[in-house]
Amino acid sequence: MELKWRVLLAVGFGTYMATMDFNIVNVAMPTLSKEFDRSPDTVLWATLASNLVVTGLTLTAGRAGDLYGRKRLYVLGWVIFTTGMATAGFAQNIEQLIAFRFFQAIGVALAIANGNAIVTDAFPDNERGRALGTMGAIVGAGLMSGPIFGGFILNGLSWHWIFWLRVPIGVTAMAAAFIFIHEPKKDPSGQKLDIPGAIALFFALSGALLAVNRGDSWGWTSPVILGLFALSAVAIVAFLRIETRTASPIVSLPLFKIRTFSASVVALVLNFLGQSASIFLMPFYLVEIQGYSTAKTGLIISTVPLLMLLLSSASGYASDRWNFRYQTTIGTGLVMLGLLSLATLEMDTPVTGVVARLAIIGVGTSIFMAPNTSAIMGSVSRSMLGTASAATATSRNIGNAAGLAMSGAILVGVGSAAAGVGGVDAADLPADALLEGIQWSFLAAGGVTGLAVISTFFRGGERASAGQPGTAAGPLPAPEAAERVVAGGAHNEADQTITTRLKGQHSTRSRDPRFPL
Repeated sequence: MELKWRVLLAVGFGTYMATMDFNIVNVAMPTLSKEFDRSPDTVLWATLASNLVVTGLTLTAGRAGDLYGRKRLYVLGWVIFTTGMATAGFAQNIEQLIAFRFFQAIGVALAIANGNAIVTDAFPDNERGRALGTMGAIVGAGLMSGPIFGGFILNGLSWHWIFWLRVPIGVTAMAAAFIFIHEPKKDPSGQKLDIPGAIALFFALSGALLAVNRGDSWGWTSPVILGLFALSAVAIVAFLRIETRTASPIVSLPLFKIRTFSASVVALVLNFLGQSASIFLMPFYLVEIQGYSTAKTGLIISTVPLLMLLLSSASGYASDRWNFRYQTTIGTGLVMLGLLSLATLEMDTPVTGVVARLAIIGVGTSIFMAPNTSAIMGSVSRSMLGTASAATATSRNIGNAAGLAMSGAILVGVGSAAAGVGGVDAADLPADALLEGIQWSFLAAGGVTGLAVISTFFRGGERASAGQPGTAAGPLPAPEAAERVVAGGAHNEADQTITTRLKGQHSTRSRDPRFPL
């Protein structure tokens, strides 16, 4: 097996574990609530704490990988993640479990921030889409298998084993990364990680995420929620001021002058903002309105990740050969159509009709994700691949959080108005009022995804991996190449390579000793 595929195997193994982790703990929430004799709202923090840390630290972890070595940060992430899993199983109360999950999430942030960057570095540009498409298929496998494995474990063993049984897998992932990933020692050339910027960014993102996540429960106008939004706003302003003045920013703001990068990130946020509606709303529809069991509901909802598993690799392969603007526009358009079709669900829609609607979203997501991620990774200089990789992960988290908040607010607001009551949980609404809230929520989600269609179509661009056979990349248009030099600087040979492309020359990556492939 070629080295590049061994690298993909090592990173893919870790990606599968990290993706599964987000879902497998959710399945255990009712069990944990009974075991610790705490309310579901309190137990939810075992997941929420992890999400806050991952969202707040991922961009910083990506920048740290660019400066100090992506392999080093990735392996460290797996050491922390695996240690966190082992200790979580020994938790004696919910507070300890939340603390262990908080620690574990630091490792997740380090790993996912640098995973796509490591894969992108290992493959030539004309194979990048195929590699990232395979990563997308692995994400689909993790999303699908998490609830399944979690259910089997909880049926036969205690909750502790959802953590302990995965420790050997974590050790294997860590060993594979250490053995297969090769990277020269980094020389940050006097650049240091921007700690003040990292702190400001953490409070900006985690504060906003916490407010959006808990707004329905605590009240959107409550002092705590308003205070969190205010904290986030102040932190964002502070972060922007710090980034414009520091010599080594966490996020190089000129990156957003690159149209391909900025439009792809916007499309990613909007796509996940709309798509998260199906994850949130479908259980209400299938369980509360159709009366399906939770097991059958899980199987129906797995339609989307199953199609990601089956189609993402082929989509990535196509993106290496086709104009990524058209491919991502078609993919996002299908997601939009799927969401709008879900707005037509009725009380007695047959299961085949539900699955068909979800299948449209699954196919669209598979078509969209690989070329969009490849476009983001290919739009920056190689010295900033960690930042670009982290930007994709952070964008997904932001989109998901905002989408869940939007869907929840519309569901409760419209449903309560239709029922003529106020302050009622969605599960307590009459079926007809709940259905109306679901329909309007899907309409809004489809409208948001329509904005993503516009963003993907008007960003321009050629193939997501605009490479020539046998070379790392073909020549960029002069304005785009110039933007990449501005954003990434020319601190090392990789950036000098980008500079040569201003003259229409091919990349010299194949002669760069850091890339033996």
